[in-house]
Amino acid sequence: MSALRMASTISKLSKIIGYKFNYAPYPWEALQAPGSVLRTGEISGSGRVRHSIGYERLPDGNRRLAVLGDTVLRLAIVEDWYRGEEVRERMHRVIANVGSNTNLDRIGREFNFEALIKTNPSQPEDVSPTLMAGTVEAIIGAVYLDGGIKSVSKVMRNLGLMPKLVRRTKLSKAKASSGVANTSYGAASHDMGAASP
Repeated sequence: MSALRMASTISKLSKIIGYKFNYAPYPWEALQAPGSVLRTGEISGSGRVRHSIGYERLPDGNRRLAVLGDTVLRLAIVEDWYRGEEVRERMHRVIANVGSNTNLDRIGREFNFEALIKTNPSQPEDVSPTLMAGTVEAIIGAVYLDGGIKSVSKVMRNLGLMPKLVRRTKLSKAKASSGVANTSYGAASHDMGAASP
């Protein structure tokens, strides 16, 4: 892939998720299916086929970022839950629903991520539900590495992955105004986007 193709793909992704990346290798890695082939002249000469971005080899494609993204997705939901009055059981149900492969696959297809994914040459047209779910998680992981948890919560809201968990009570407003739970999200009274599943 040329640098122009990489920039164009990342630009499309940024418009979809509502976040502009500062470091291009993160979103580019997030869009690489395991077994996809990247061509780069920076590794060992022009035309050599490698699983790499710059000098980083990616034999597993976006899987490492997907593991990070899965954890960060949970963290964003738990951090939001902490500011409210909902019971733990509800938070666990929301995490299970929002973070399910079925839901992540649905979100990825709704936003047409399959058009951006660099697939394995042996399966050029096949974006399986597992690959799509992993790609959504990898995108969340890329946003986290690039911009932190505040950026992740914004992207999750934009994608409909951040349910409304926080019931605004006097206690949660007091926590927010004292700064107790306001360390990374900004004002605790922001709109959380999509309704709970």
